[in-house]
Amino acid sequence: MNKKVIQVLLSVALFTACKQPVVQEQGIRSVKTTEVLSLNVIEKSFSGVVAPDEFSDLAFKMSGPLVALLVDEGETVKRGQVIAEIDPLDFKLELEAKKASYKSAQAQMQRATKLLSKEAISRQEFETTEASFSNAKAAYKYAQNMLSQTKLRAPFDGFIQKKHVENYQKVQAGQGIVSLINPKKLLIQFTMPESNITYLTATEHTLKVEFDNYRGKWFNAKVKEYVEASLDGSGIPVMLYIDDPEFNLSTYKVSVGFSCHVALNANNELQKDATIVPLSAIVSDPAKNMICVFVVDANGKVSQRPIVEGGLLGRDQVIISEGLSVGENIVAAGATRLVDGQQVKVLTD
Repeated sequence: MNKKVIQVLLSVALFTACKQPVVQEQGIRSVKTTEVLSLNVIEKSFSGVVAPDEFSDLAFKMSGPLVALLVDEGETVKRGQVIAEIDPLDFKLELEAKKASYKSAQAQMQRATKLLSKEAISRQEFETTEASFSNAKAAYKYAQNMLSQTKLRAPFDGFIQKKHVENYQKVQAGQGIVSLINPKKLLIQFTMPESNITYLTATEHTLKVEFDNYRGKWFNAKVKEYVEASLDGSGIPVMLYIDDPEFNLSTYKVSVGFSCHVALNANNELQKDATIVPLSAIVSDPAKNMICVFVVDANGKVSQRPIVEGGLLGRDQVIISEGLSVGENIVAAGATRLVDGQQVKVLTD
């Protein structure tokens, strides 16, 4: 969006917010206030979800009919536990054939070794026998491995998230049998607008996570990974891991699919001296040809303060480049009916 468009949008927004005429009322008025914030520190909030860090779609390395599917969805399994098995008969027969070939080649190798020691055969004949033995041994080991692979085992402790096939079904090599998730290794996943991605690369930034079932408790987090650009325009997927010694799954029982909130605070090096205020705090004074806010002092009296705006931030905040200091209290609601020097009552609700 170019600068002219931003200025037009800001003018419309300010006109809408300030179109009510200033009413000269000297009595005490009730107002709501807010604190002037630094634009140097950006605060963003995102909705997130708990995702697995360690997960796998388990599959066989060979094709064949299932003869056992030993788990159900949601079931907890241990590392090494048999999940499923395909019919091993053909692989057993293959193993027996390779074993016989290996034994025969082994015997031939032993005879060739003795004959070579007596110089009864040539070195070339011995090397041919040795190569045949090596091939037979490798084929035997491969057949042993293939037979062991007819049983699908869990590579880590976890639970079965989903079954993709039914028992007695013929499956193909590489076809997913079950999805296994490790519930003890979790990530936080959320989507960030492309325009915000620079905050993750800021020199100083903090990330905190609050789970919906533990409201008010925030945990420190760090970025694990994110992509550089959105492929479909929906935003940048970001993955976080919780980096907080207070977080443990035995106390805070969260799992895959739980909702959470992510809070991002980042330094904005480009606008160190700028501040931000709500759009509702800005009023127009046509007589003085200026826009301003009302600053509230410790005695509850307001003073009119001219400001220089620097553009819209989101839909309801305005960047102030001159006129305000961080930490000052200004009127956020009720400013259009105030006059300079008026006494106000600050509403706390």
